[in-house]
Amino acid sequence: MPHSLSDQRFLAIRSLIVELAAALDRSERHAGDAGGVLDIDPRWRLLSEAVERLTRPGHRVDDIQRLFSDAYEPNWRQDGGPRLAGSPNCCGQ
Repeated sequence: MPHSLSDQRFLAIRSLIVELAAALDRSERHAGDAGGVLDIDPRWRLLSEAVERLTRPGHRVDDIQRLFSDAYEPNWRQDGGPRLAGSPNCCGQ
């Protein structure tokens, strides 16, 4: 039987998926202890959208990177530089 996906790549990808599932489960359990704050956290919605986009064929990395990125501002040098953590436009907000 020909292999289109090497055993090594399969095991690495499987490991990443299991690690992601565990991180999401831990976040949900922690949020459950804190009264379900994930429902109102925009970062959780971004993570959920990113996981959904993983199932779509095509350029996943570009699509997901854009989801987590601010829009390009052509005059960023003139207005004081990039706005880092805490920016009102950070992470698709």
